[in-house]
Amino acid sequence: MTVKNIDFPVEQSHTGKGNPKIISNFENKLNNRQMKLLELLLDYNSTATVPKKSVSMTDLSALTAETGAEYALFTRGAKRLVIRGSENMVDIDEAKAKELAEQGYRWSGHTHPGYSDWVLWASEGDIGILAEFDQPESAIYNSFGEHKSFKNTKRRK
Repeated sequence: MTVKNIDFPVEQSHTGKGNPKIISNFENKLNNRQMKLLELLLDYNSTATVPKKSVSMTDLSALTAETGAEYALFTRGAKRLVIRGSENMVDIDEAKAKELAEQGYRWSGHTHPGYSDWVLWASEGDIGILAEFDQPESAIYNSFGEHKSFKNTKRRK
């Protein structure tokens, strides 16, 4: 039997780096892209506008697993606006949501710290904010990267 060299160990391509569930369960690290995003969002209510392809809701879920804070993601064209919240909320009220909607943003989703299914349920506040964007739905991600869509029950159209 001939033994061939293996150029790349298994853990090199599947390190779990940046995976929200592995960050939560095994205290693994954020990937480099997520670390750079976190450097832009060090404090409560800090914001970052980045290219659309450079951040996903799974990335924000990983940041939530790392920091215990909520994050919200808004998309306009090829740009995304990320806002860091606290462990309980992102500082977006209906007036701010209306302002973002008027600027052409859509609410891509937000995170809720925690691991159970109940953190994936939208609050009345979440539904009120979504109504200001007048879009049919958005998503909530937990610290594991699991997600659930929630509907705009106050939709005007």
